[in-house]
Amino acid sequence: MPSVYRIFLICTTLLFFALSLEATHNRAGEITYRQISQLTFEATVTTYTKTSGPSLNADRDSLEIDWGDGTSSFVARVNGTPGGTNNVPQGEMIADDIKMNKYVATHTYPGPLPFYVISMTDPNRNDGIVNVNNGNSVNILFYLEDTIRVLDPTFVGYNSSPVLLNPPIDNANINEIFYHNPAAYDPDGDSLSYELIPSKATPDFNVPLYQYPDEVSPGIDNNFTIDARTGLITWDVPKAPTGEYNVAILIREYRNGIQLGSILRDMQITVRDNQNKPPIIEDINDTCIIAGNNLRINVNASDPDPGQTVTLTAFGGPLEFSNNPASFQSTPAIGSTNGFFEWQTTCDDIRRQFYQIVFRAEDNFSNPSLGGSASLTDTETWLIRVIAPPPENLQAEAINNTVELEWQNPYRCNESATDKFLGFTVWRRLGSNPFQPDTCEPGLAGRGYTKISQLQQDYNYVDSNVKKGHLYCYRVLAEFAEQTPFGFLYNRVESLPSNEACSELRKDVPLLTNVSVDVTDEQAGEMFVAWTKPIPNADNLDTVQFPGPYEFRLLRSDGFNAPTQQIATFSSPTFGGLNDTSYQDNNLNTVEQPYTYHVDFYANNGVFVGSSEPASSIFLDLAATDREIEVLWEEDVPWINEQYVVFRQNPNSGLFEQIGDTITEQSYIDNGLINDSLYCYKVLGLGYYTGTNMPSPLINFSQEKCARPLDTIPPCAPILEVKNNCRELNEGEGCEVQNIVFINELTWTLPCDEEVKQFNIYFSSPFEDNYSLVERVIGSDSTYRHELGESVAGCYVITATDSAGNESELSNEFCVDNCPCYKLPNVFTPNGDGQNDLFTPFLPYRFVDRVDMRIFNRLGGLIFKTEDPDILWDGTNQQNGNEMPEGVYYYTCKVYEVRVEGIVQSKDVLSGYIHLIRSK
Repeated sequence: MPSVYRIFLICTTLLFFALSLEATHNRAGEITYRQISQLTFEATVTTYTKTSGPSLNADRDSLEIDWGDGTSSFVARVNGTPGGTNNVPQGEMIADDIKMNKYVATHTYPGPLPFYVISMTDPNRNDGIVNVNNGNSVNILFYLEDTIRVLDPTFVGYNSSPVLLNPPIDNANINEIFYHNPAAYDPDGDSLSYELIPSKATPDFNVPLYQYPDEVSPGIDNNFTIDARTGLITWDVPKAPTGEYNVAILIREYRNGIQLGSILRDMQITVRDNQNKPPIIEDINDTCIIAGNNLRINVNASDPDPGQTVTLTAFGGPLEFSNNPASFQSTPAIGSTNGFFEWQTTCDDIRRQFYQIVFRAEDNFSNPSLGGSASLTDTETWLIRVIAPPPENLQAEAINNTVELEWQNPYRCNESATDKFLGFTVWRRLGSNPFQPDTCEPGLAGRGYTKISQLQQDYNYVDSNVKKGHLYCYRVLAEFAEQTPFGFLYNRVESLPSNEACSELRKDVPLLTNVSVDVTDEQAGEMFVAWTKPIPNADNLDTVQFPGPYEFRLLRSDGFNAPTQQIATFSSPTFGGLNDTSYQDNNLNTVEQPYTYHVDFYANNGVFVGSSEPASSIFLDLAATDREIEVLWEEDVPWINEQYVVFRQNPNSGLFEQIGDTITEQSYIDNGLINDSLYCYKVLGLGYYTGTNMPSPLINFSQEKCARPLDTIPPCAPILEVKNNCRELNEGEGCEVQNIVFINELTWTLPCDEEVKQFNIYFSSPFEDNYSLVERVIGSDSTYRHELGESVAGCYVITATDSAGNESELSNEFCVDNCPCYKLPNVFTPNGDGQNDLFTPFLPYRFVDRVDMRIFNRLGGLIFKTEDPDILWDGTNQQNGNEMPEGVYYYTCKVYEVRVEGIVQSKDVLSGYIHLIRSK
């Protein structure tokens, strides 16, 4: 057993030994909460306790709640019939030897914090829990907690915890698959996630020797899991030993991607080995229903064992928390039974998350040898989404140069039907998408529509951003959300889309169809321009209102947005004779710029009728890199180019050949090319108008453009390592080694397969701020020996350069340090014999800049100091020049070393004794 658990168990035993004989034997429970105001919460502790044996005299009429802010409260039980010596509610028996107890209290927090933890700790669990402390569970603490996040309700809103509607007590049978669902309902419509964790004894400790149920008797056919989305627990399948097992379910809730809190449920499963099989509920398909419709379903359950009575019940938010609650009716019956679920939904039931109904079928198996009831259950989880109805009867009409929309007023779920209604948004696409919405797929994601309006509560909309030649198709969505008291929206949801309504503007002006480069040249370039005639009928061009003569005026601008100039006119006294609808524009510089055109239309001797939308040519640009060229292009046209075809000129035939195409993307990469070779390209655009009776496809070419691929991509950065012989010297003979050659040995690798011409080695000494180039290593060598003389300290980086001169990014920086060596003797003889007359360090010393040497007599008086690393003390008192007598002197010496980071003091201060001897 780990030591921390040993200590925990000893403390627990000592602390609660006196209570163990009278303890409430807790089986299961949870804490839920409800937010009343920004800082005030109502908490409900629900426990399920054993009532037989010592527990008969160990009932809790109150519990202590720790609020997580340094305060706690004793809370009285509120459920059941009053009685006992204090005449307080006694709780409710829900099954043999199982009582449910509820304790409710309200608390106001001192202020917002990221999290508060509400908790409850009780001394004892019931004894014999198989997967807790090897079954010795009676003296193990029972701990529950909730985490709440107190945020500004202006932006987040109030939050209450999920409510768990299915009690945390259930039965299983060996070798029979087991299901359980807590039937959680979140009153705020937040999303929930579920996770299994060990049962807890304190905030920081799990119960000792905890095992998940499938770890007690592990095997490939013993798996205990939970569905993170629905909370459905599956045990497939329980194995021996029989007995009671506890598991903890951690339920987190999220709003707009923010975790608001979590609750912890501790539940108990009793596993038996009986000749009994659980009942079976027929599968039920998850469903979606439009708000306002009535949902009805029959549920069937049967038991494979003859003579068993099956009871079918249901749990779920719609049954208890809807403004118009659902109903479920079922009568227990032998062998099989049916149930009828009905829910008349309303607009208030619209929400982002699904509703969950948990059906529970229970048999009435009894085993007197086990104390009575040993019934088994089956669980079926049914998910329901209540979808907002679509706005209806959408109509679109083109009026002048706008499209006006309107739809049915009132909407079924307007503000009078629910306070969740926000309004409508209008969506548009070019061309029709006549799909029929699936009831389970609200919104318009992936359907090709773009939102063109902000949220509004009007039942009409005018779209003025429209162009002639296109069919505009619209749908409308209604939007809903939960709202804080301060108007902040969360958990937004869209309705089903309305019907599609389409319209297009009158074709009473010409429409450009071609702006295509025929010849690419700086002076003799040519453009082909073409357009359609207006349609002469009552729905388009009214020739009675606009009689002849008629005239087209073609205008051009250099580039995309330059001023225009008229370049050609075409006229006819009659509309039928106005057949010139194309023009060859010559003597242009089609190499360096695009051209944009539009056509003005006149009638009745110069009365302006209207103008086409402008359209430009496709203009190419090329970006050349190493062995590839990226072809890019742009244009400004009123039609839709749905495909582009890229051509490259064959240098042998001179013909342009197709090399690829793209769908709407306006770039193409041509790779595998030969550097410095010339490549020429042009692009063909294939387009169309979405309006009716328009020519298709519209074919237009760009200019031709050439480039040479060049190697502009540097090699990858090398990976560098540096070694020297400093460490070997310090670990070997030390300072006495003579004539040392200090060399930094560099090795590197290139982590990519590229050709490199040379490697560039850069070095920075401890006294330099920048790197300096010290060597260029030509070819593929990957080593270099750098001789530095008196110091090896410094940092290196290297780069790789390819044959085109591209230099890579810097490698990793690798720094090496000096290996200073400085040692002092303990004796010298300043007697004038020319030998050992001066006190100096052992020579040679290495990489020392200066010292702080101080020598003291036996009384602690300073007699000599110096910063010279050679020291050179001659045995005299530095202050008066007198010779010091023979004897022992004490010294301290701080050594300042030359390191890679500069001059630094050695970690170790040298100290010791010097024996001064004058006799010869």
